[in-house]
Amino acid sequence: MTKMDSEKQDVAIIGGSVSGLGAAEKLVDLEKTNEVRVFERQEYDEKRVDCGEAINDATLVPLKKNPSNGFLNNVTGFQLRVYTGTDRSHDEEPLGVSNLRCEAGYICDRDTVEQQWARRLSDRGVLFETGKSVTAEEYHDIIEKYDYVVDATGQPSLTHKVKDEVPNYTGDMVALNATVEGDFSDYTNYPRIFFEGYVGYSWSFPKSETHANVGIGWAGDKRPNDYMSALEGAAERNGFPVPDQEDVNIYTIPRGPSLEPHSVHIPEDNIFLVGDAAGIANRYQGEGICQGIRSANLLAELIAEGRESDYPEELFDNMKSEYRLARLMRGAWVEHEDPQLLASVAEALEGLTIDDITRQPQRVIGRVIQHPVVATQLVADRQMIKRLFKAYTNNWEYNSA
Repeated sequence: MTKMDSEKQDVAIIGGSVSGLGAAEKLVDLEKTNEVRVFERQEYDEKRVDCGEAINDATLVPLKKNPSNGFLNNVTGFQLRVYTGTDRSHDEEPLGVSNLRCEAGYICDRDTVEQQWARRLSDRGVLFETGKSVTAEEYHDIIEKYDYVVDATGQPSLTHKVKDEVPNYTGDMVALNATVEGDFSDYTNYPRIFFEGYVGYSWSFPKSETHANVGIGWAGDKRPNDYMSALEGAAERNGFPVPDQEDVNIYTIPRGPSLEPHSVHIPEDNIFLVGDAAGIANRYQGEGICQGIRSANLLAELIAEGRESDYPEELFDNMKSEYRLARLMRGAWVEHEDPQLLASVAEALEGLTIDDITRQPQRVIGRVIQHPVVATQLVADRQMIKRLFKAYTNNWEYNSA
């Protein structure tokens, strides 16, 4: 008898951040599951990597939206501010400003969100092993013992490390962030994202009028030699406090899709990759928290229906529009290197939602078409046409890796 022949199956989730917690949330309620156990390398009551701490669709997290659960600032939207570049004074006016709505958006304290979510799951019977990384030997033992294994360990995944397949990932983005104190009362409702002529952006996301998550990230291949100096420069130009170096997190996220879709499921061991481990983060916006939870939700739905083998295809199909739109939006930076054009694109998107500009290509294209000069400039470049063709024929970096 194989381990899948028993009436109820046991589930191991390696990685207890939002993607892993999302998987546990859905899988613990399935009739076909017995034990659900989460393996998390950190303790929930210690400082954890907290990324940008913006959750654009807080309905994905099954907690009451209050400060005790880590939901600190219910924002109205986000403001994009486009500048000529990094070689400018702090008082230079932006080339363009665009306000994007975000009805279910929160700036959160991610540590608290994960603590409270883990506590909720523990009360519902999910088992946790925390404070210790899973070794390669333990990983193989988990595969042997559990019917389903969900890898939510980020990029590169533990699965790829153990199998010596880390080079299968074809792109990443790097970012720095920290929480700082200051006066953010002018834009508490509309956290700011600053575009300054490189493929990436910096941000200031107020958690309150006196605290904010600030940071900088690079989505392209050109990156500075000194990340901390780049963060300090962004802070000085854009008017947010310079964080102390010891408070700064540095982390990488996928430049999605950074992994061949069928690699997110290893059928012989019944391993499934979710979130960053599956290489799905948006190469334009990031959006790792929401995408991670959505991928976990999808996997749980397919397991409940007995269709888990469809997970790779359905995950890619669900993300396809987002991948395509992100590739085209990046093209406004990469192919044109024209801040004024990017500013015009941003202003054309005024009033749309964050969901629109990340997941709804037809709405973005419809807005841009309403500005014929901008639309003509965007498609006038041969590389932009090539980028459009590759996006809509699913020609990604992993195809030639």
